[in-house]
Amino acid sequence: MPGAAAVAGFENVTYGARRNRVKSYIRDNENGVLDDIMRGGGVLLDEAINVARVGVDRRAALIAELRGNPGIYLHTLKSDRLNIEAVTVALMVYGD
Repeated sequence: MPGAAAVAGFENVTYGARRNRVKSYIRDNENGVLDDIMRGGGVLLDEAINVARVGVDRRAALIAELRGNPGIYLHTLKSDRLNIEAVTVALMVYGD
């Protein structure tokens, strides 16, 4: 089915572009996003969530996930830094 392959390819390109925007936003705003995660929310984390297109009904669960698992979402060697890849994955999993 050539049409299905074209659609799948387009969806992959779209997903990849959104994932890159999410990762770039987190990297560019790391300190503020980390502060917001630790506070349980804030403007910079909200914007990262918006970029990832996380639905309103899933936002509280995402924030709880990020805040409740510092061993996953904080940098292994620098606890004052995010594991940007892990945070990106979480946002994309919760996103649309």
